[in-house]
Amino acid sequence: MFNLKKRFLLMFSLALSILLVSSPQVHAQPVLSDIKGHWAESTIQTLAQKGVINGYPDGLFRPEQAITRAEFATLVAKIYNYSPSPDNQFSDVTGHWGSPYINAVAGRKVMNAFADGNFKPDKALNRAQIVTMFSRILNLAKPEEKYEDWKPSFSDVPNNHWAFRYVEIAKMIGILPSSYQTKFQPERLVTRAEAVSMLQALSQITVNRGKISHIDMDTGLVNIQGEKNGEPLLSMVVPETIILRNNATSSIENLLEGDEVTAITTVSGDVKFLKAFGKVTKNDLLSRISSMTKGYLKPNHISSILSGDWEAIKDDIKGGIYQQLIEFGLTPAEAESLIVQDWNYLDSLSRDRLSQALSNYLGISLDFSQALLDRDLDKIKEFGKVELATVALSRLLGVNE
Repeated sequence: MFNLKKRFLLMFSLALSILLVSSPQVHAQPVLSDIKGHWAESTIQTLAQKGVINGYPDGLFRPEQAITRAEFATLVAKIYNYSPSPDNQFSDVTGHWGSPYINAVAGRKVMNAFADGNFKPDKALNRAQIVTMFSRILNLAKPEEKYEDWKPSFSDVPNNHWAFRYVEIAKMIGILPSSYQTKFQPERLVTRAEAVSMLQALSQITVNRGKISHIDMDTGLVNIQGEKNGEPLLSMVVPETIILRNNATSSIENLLEGDEVTAITTVSGDVKFLKAFGKVTKNDLLSRISSMTKGYLKPNHISSILSGDWEAIKDDIKGGIYQQLIEFGLTPAEAESLIVQDWNYLDSLSRDRLSQALSNYLGISLDFSQALLDRDLDKIKEFGKVELATVALSRLLGVNE
């Protein structure tokens, strides 16, 4: 009996030791004395409890201080579990406290060097830069993806701004602080509180990859066969979902079973962003040409042009063409007479002026506008096919990954 009891106590002690060793590490929450009552207090405390942030040695977090590139790299590496690396990729981070994390995010192509080859770890980040890095984390906003037909959400970031696509994606997936209103202020420095808030929101977004196995057009439900384990993933495409198919803005009606997709999904299960690649269709061609005109010509406009039905779209674009003709020096009467005439029978000089006006208004090449006026279907299709061929080749070579 004594031996049995002794054996039991020994086994119990051994089991307790194993349990204590294998238990998850509990991080002591640092006392951050300057965040009480701050709008980001809850988020800061949550990440502090997880050991992602510790504050400064004096016990302050300094939420309104601008975040540096090294601090941001550290946050990203910890939140996304990027393994710290001792292999320095930049000469100016050797010996820097944040070098292991900087190397980690650089290895994931989230942050890059400046033109001089330096990382500049203590340089502060601005808003345009930080949303660019968010898109890289999600593998969105590649150069080949077309967003020109999107309407700007902020008056100070038009669609020709270098960060336009990154700003719009951050807005659409709902990670921007509520203080970012009608103006984005792209050059304004990002505070530590803003960076923590946006990163926390971004970490709640799920990225699923796989192939579409079924689409229910009535409900918006899209079944995705998971890339990793093959398990079906049920995603809800809502009216606000941004859909790209073969890198052009599209809609759920154009998705096909078998398409390879990346779905950016919120905690509620709604798809915020869906990027699909599959067989090139007529709708892809129309969407691509529409993107080339920066959205001035919609896919249905292009379809009408391809069928020779100029009358169906003349009223939609007449105002813009009219203004271009006036700027070329024509009188209102001359401009009106050009627009109301049958475009197939204009004299040579008038056609040249009209072609130039169409080119300027739509932002397309002169050759493309002349092809539209001439109803040269082969040339029109070629403009779209060249870009689509580029997309297909890039996909085949793995450029988009």
